[in-house]
Amino acid sequence: MTVLNKQSGYTLTEVLLVLTVFSISLILVIPLQNNVVRKIETQQYMEQFQEDILLAQQLTMTDHPNYWIMIRPAHRDYYLYDYKNKLTIYHRKFPDQWKINLQSLTSPVRFNAAGTLRNPGTMTIVSPYATYKITFPFGKSRVSIIEQ
Repeated sequence: MTVLNKQSGYTLTEVLLVLTVFSISLILVIPLQNNVVRKIETQQYMEQFQEDILLAQQLTMTDHPNYWIMIRPAHRDYYLYDYKNKLTIYHRKFPDQWKINLQSLTSPVRFNAAGTLRNPGTMTIVSPYATYKITFPFGKSRVSIIEQ
């Protein structure tokens, strides 16, 4: 009687080859995913910044003209301050790696009762992933944020 001792399975070489291909795939995909996540976070932050400025403009038109947006590049933050009631409405910090440059814009940013910007100007924000030019225009126009 002959017994055939046949084993099935993968060889060590085959397993190592599959693990190597899988490892290389992970090494290539994970940094790309991190870049996409950081870019989305940056876009969301810039949208939040634009909405905060619009809120200040609307509050000034509907409540009273003493809402100020204080942008502080040295502290990498900004906040909406109600000067009439001596109250901070919100306070937000820019991410650590960002650089804020008030070019022709002066802080505080204020609107009059009609919603017109009192001190128009421009500023730039440089993040590790993009540079943004923010224009605070004359009149009642909205702030424009352009990625450069």
